[in-house]
Amino acid sequence: MALFIVGSATISAPNDPAPPAAAKEFREIAMPFIEKHCMSCHGEKKAQAGFRIDKLSADFSAAKMAEQWKEVIDRINSGEMPPKENPRPDAKQAAALVAWANGQLRDVELAAKNAGGRIPMRRLNRDEFANTVRDLLKLDEKIVRPLTEELPADGKAEGFDRLGVALFFDQAQIERSLAAAEKIASKAIVTEPPKVNRRFSNYDDLRKRPPPEMVEVFPGFTHKIPRGAKDRIVKDAYIEHIQGYPTYRREYEGWGVIDHFALNQVVTQDGYFRVRVKAKVDNRGRTEKNKFRLQYGMNSPIQVEVEVELDPSGTTEAVMFLRGPVNGEVKGPQVFSLLWNHTEKAVIPEAKYKIQFSKWTALRGKMEQAAAKRVPQAEMDELKKQRDVLEKEFNAWTGVANVYNPEMDVEKLPRLQIESIEVEGPIQKEWPPFSHKALFFAGDERKDLAYAREIFEKFLPRAYRRPVTKQEVESIVGVVDEAMKTSKLSFVDAMRTGLQRVLCAPSFLFLEEPSNNPKRRTLTDYELASRLSYFLWSTMPDEELFALAASGKLHEKTVLNAQIKRMLADPKADQLVRNFGGQWLSVRDYASVQPAAEYRNYDKILEQSAWEEPYAFFAEVLNKNLPITSFIDSDFVVINERLAKHYDIPGVKGPEFRRVAIKPENHRGGVLGMAGLMTYLADGTRTLPLRRASWVLREMFNDPPNNPPPNAGDIQPNTAGKNLTVRQRLELHRRDAICASCHAKLDPFGLALENYDAIGQWRERFNGEGFRGTNGPVLDVSGAFPDGKQFKSLEEYKAGLMFRKEKFARAFSTKLLTYALCRPVGFTDRELVDSLAEELKKNEYRMHSLIYAIVGSEAFGMK
Repeated sequence: MALFIVGSATISAPNDPAPPAAAKEFREIAMPFIEKHCMSCHGEKKAQAGFRIDKLSADFSAAKMAEQWKEVIDRINSGEMPPKENPRPDAKQAAALVAWANGQLRDVELAAKNAGGRIPMRRLNRDEFANTVRDLLKLDEKIVRPLTEELPADGKAEGFDRLGVALFFDQAQIERSLAAAEKIASKAIVTEPPKVNRRFSNYDDLRKRPPPEMVEVFPGFTHKIPRGAKDRIVKDAYIEHIQGYPTYRREYEGWGVIDHFALNQVVTQDGYFRVRVKAKVDNRGRTEKNKFRLQYGMNSPIQVEVEVELDPSGTTEAVMFLRGPVNGEVKGPQVFSLLWNHTEKAVIPEAKYKIQFSKWTALRGKMEQAAAKRVPQAEMDELKKQRDVLEKEFNAWTGVANVYNPEMDVEKLPRLQIESIEVEGPIQKEWPPFSHKALFFAGDERKDLAYAREIFEKFLPRAYRRPVTKQEVESIVGVVDEAMKTSKLSFVDAMRTGLQRVLCAPSFLFLEEPSNNPKRRTLTDYELASRLSYFLWSTMPDEELFALAASGKLHEKTVLNAQIKRMLADPKADQLVRNFGGQWLSVRDYASVQPAAEYRNYDKILEQSAWEEPYAFFAEVLNKNLPITSFIDSDFVVINERLAKHYDIPGVKGPEFRRVAIKPENHRGGVLGMAGLMTYLADGTRTLPLRRASWVLREMFNDPPNNPPPNAGDIQPNTAGKNLTVRQRLELHRRDAICASCHAKLDPFGLALENYDAIGQWRERFNGEGFRGTNGPVLDVSGAFPDGKQFKSLEEYKAGLMFRKEKFARAFSTKLLTYALCRPVGFTDRELVDSLAEELKKNEYRMHSLIYAIVGSEAFGMK
């Protein structure tokens, strides 16, 4: 082994297993820095704190080597080492050492994860489990999803929840899988239909006891005054509404509440429920279509909302999937609300009465605050005097509470005439359900073990996604037999037990079962069918794939390509959009950031639309086979009316997402600038350019920035008296030379997006953190790429990103390949990644070409 002499100490030159490039960089970058700044304190003769830096090498895979290098770069980054009394290292040399070490740490992490390039055995994740149960048992997806919610959350590696290194199977997973299997079996195999509950109201109580003509002048007062104008009138056959009650929610502007009531006695389990409203509208000249919004469990995990047009026949029906208690617990309020799209201010408080009412309400608030603060008695006495005066004025009031709005002709306003409202369920589309009939293919008459054997001979090959042995069938039949003999269960209940065993079997729960042959081999047709199906559909193969696997033809290139084409055209390909696209674009994490109240344009409908936009855009690129460069920039967006309003794009009406052509002045296109992503990459109050830059580098160019030093801290909000933009605060942060070296690369990628505020709305001036309207400083979004090419605007920035489309193609290929292979993509895959990027370039970067190339690769077809 060669030795390098450093003073009176020695450092071993790496003729170790480190790659040649790493060894060379170690000699050129690391050793000179260590010789000059570290050896005097941490060499062979003087190992302060017991740490010998001369033991470091370029082989980061050696025992403890990665951890030791991490500690070294953390100490250098923090400025703790070298000690302050020693000469300071050159900032560029320190940055070069840190960057090199971080790169080596990243490589060794990937190498440890990817298990030599082989695809490890892994379990189904929660989405795959739910989808597979749905397709295997022919269950309704809305029935299945709640049954799998209790499964532990899936781990993630390399940004995805499909990688075996992160999908653990521990005791909690086993217990939850057993519980889920029991619930699934009870839904799939049935004996009698569930009891149908019903809530019916024809407003009989209201007709018998109509609202009183006299009302309390204020809640709690004994003095009463005339109600005055009425917004609902009790008729013999119906209740007539002039307007609905206000929702006090900006997103429901134009909608009024007609009725709301609890459904806890009706929705006692998950299922489909029918809502039937008998109502007509006396339009009186109104031309706008009359609509209802049916809401349940709003602002909770069980929230459901359906919009329907009123049926001119007088009976409007809708079927809704409603969530009930699970193990006695309900995950939201079981309250139903009926809204009508008419909330004209026809009935309003009488003007003077409204003033008096407001004064009393304000004074009560002041008194409550004063009591909480324990103000001096004199101050409280003064408030009581004011209260006594207002109370006298209230008790002297003899006018009406409400009047008809003098600014409108009330007689011309439409009237909703509602007779009754009914909610019933759970309702069954058919009985017995398809899941039961598919399993018990010969009906329910037979109840013998021979029938059980026939059932599982048909069922197990689909459940295990391959041919099964006689022993495997007999093991499940034995479970059924044991359940009937020992536990005295009926045939149907024993079959449930057998089904549970199947759903907990390794052959069902796991993919890529380990091979007895330690060498790599070509996948069987059945294994290829599963790998392809779970890649594109996140579920089990369908009958056509199984048939091709059985015939041994799936490996044929023309057959395989035809299946890819068919599968991408199938609605189940939306799972690739949701599970790959959604995780790549971080959509699942959007809910972690909630904008502050100062962003008044942000509402629930905008939030939901912003979360859906990335899916809709990704689906457009996938379904139309567009270039993946559309994610960098595009001349279209895929939006609905609410997003169009947010983006100031005219001519888009309705909640449906559709492709809309845009102009440069719209400042949109691609994923950068999408409201959901920009909101997620902020903190709810202000933009976070570093977070935005990190996302761009990591997700779009597979070039994650180095970890910041331990004491680097965040870019802090403005303190009292300071009105600095985020750029100005970053410039202060960059005064530290070591910080500046990293930020020089990072900052421009985020500052270029500063025209999008903390909710993704376009701005020319800084807003948020107290800045409003036009009083904020004019934004400077200029910067330079690492190669020195400068940009002055968002458009020039995106043009610069597009110039780097080949690097983006490699990054995107790496992401999709990682997702497809269910393992990290590392150094050993570089030739494959090169070929995928080249295939994209050859095909104008169209997405389908990448999918065909991945599926056709040796890595995808090997085990």
